[in-house]
Amino acid sequence: MSRKYRLGQSREAQDLDHRDSYSRERSADSKRRQRQAERLSTDIESHDAESLLKLPDAAPWLHLPEATLTQRYSQWVDLELADRTPLRATLGGKLKGVRLVCGDRVRYSAVPVEPEDPGLPPPPPVRGDGGSPEAQVVAVMPRRTLLKRGGIDDREPWQLICANADELWICAAVVDPPLRPGLLERAQVLALDAGLAFRIIVTKRDRASRKDTLPELDPLREQGLPIHETSALKGEGVEALRSLVVDKVVVLLGHSGVGKSTLVNALHPELALRTGGLTRFGTGKQTTTSARWLPLPGGGTLIDTPGVRTLSVRGFDRALLGQVFPEFPAEVLEDPLAFDAEDDEVLDALGLDYPERLQSLQRLWQEMEDRNPNQNVWR
Repeated sequence: MSRKYRLGQSREAQDLDHRDSYSRERSADSKRRQRQAERLSTDIESHDAESLLKLPDAAPWLHLPEATLTQRYSQWVDLELADRTPLRATLGGKLKGVRLVCGDRVRYSAVPVEPEDPGLPPPPPVRGDGGSPEAQVVAVMPRRTLLKRGGIDDREPWQLICANADELWICAAVVDPPLRPGLLERAQVLALDAGLAFRIIVTKRDRASRKDTLPELDPLREQGLPIHETSALKGEGVEALRSLVVDKVVVLLGHSGVGKSTLVNALHPELALRTGGLTRFGTGKQTTTSARWLPLPGGGTLIDTPGVRTLSVRGFDRALLGQVFPEFPAEVLEDPLAFDAEDDEVLDALGLDYPERLQSLQRLWQEMEDRNPNQNVWR
């Protein structure tokens, strides 16, 4: 059998022609084309973390009406107008590579302002009714706040969560999944960076004894952080939260299975969002697959986000740790790794009420500096 070679390769012909091989090549081409479009749309030539957040100038479009982006799909977006009327729209050419997120304030035109290219396929129909989008988004307004977490490499240094929110509510279950203070500390870093008010929502409180005071939260209580204990299924603590969300945009964050969707259903029963428990492996079932903009009838809006495994703080400013760990002296915050977290004499000298927090500080401090192994060390 004669072999066929591709440039620089020596695989068998049947391997080259297998459908999986072509699928991988198409996927690689698609990702490469998307990255190139993002650089062209914002004039970015290097993988600079701050430049990747740059938005095109919106000044030429300020005469157009404004709306809030509530959901982004592949080729179109859902908008909410000032009177909370929904509207579906396509994206103008200069925005197709821009990373838009739930909560972005955009300018739109009821009549497309960019002529369609006859060489391109027609725009996708609206889901459900077979019609066409009613408008075209042509500009994104500057973001008042931007909630983000650390990305996977230098090509994607940030993973954007939502824009223009007022508060971050981190949801933590008492059990199933267990309460993890480390996630709360990471969420506090994200909230401080974005300039959001921060609240801790303890869910499934009925699953633990009232005598259990949840001592894991004592360091956060001493900081004066608001902590709300709730049981959505029994309606405990729900009314207090409903009054806090009025006239605000609140984003819910937490592990899969902590009860975010159940809490949303308690605050707005008409939504009837699908909920899920835990898998047989002890992990949460993913019922929310993308950030959702959920207006409440009494005023205010919730942004329900997909469950997270962890919250990366790579790339954030280490100066934020002084506010997350205020009990540590300045010399510890300057270089936490210089102190042995397992040495009793060191811990006694520091006089810490919660010595286990030193390890948490060291983890976050080190992660903020770590370069991703995929990162180009010469750049």
